Amino acid sequence: MTEMLPHNLTVYLTIAAMGAVTYATRVSGYLVSARIRHMPHAVQRLLDYIPGTIIISIIAPQIADGGWIPLSAALVCIAVSLVFKNLVAAMAGTVVYVSLMRYFF
Repeated sequence: MTEMLPHNLTVYLTIAAMGAVTYATRVSGYLVSARIRHMPHAVQRLLDYIPGTIIISIIAPQIADGGWIPLSAALVCIAVSLVFKNLVAAMAGTVVYVSLMRYFF
């Protein structure tokens, strides 16, 4: 079927289908969780940690494979977070550090 469609139309249909699938997976999670009347406290606590674990699973391989600059940037980020206890300060400090390291090294 795709050989009969113009190339641009195939691209647009693919993007639309990917968007529909992404939307469906997100909506299905909300629909399923809305049907649960009482969620055990332990399950709720477990679900509260999921966003952080997803971020770590994305960032950790980049830090491990990136060499000494990403590793040291992670340490700078942790240090700035502990000192200032502010997310914006941690992000800004880490971005400045990485920018300087990439400029000089």
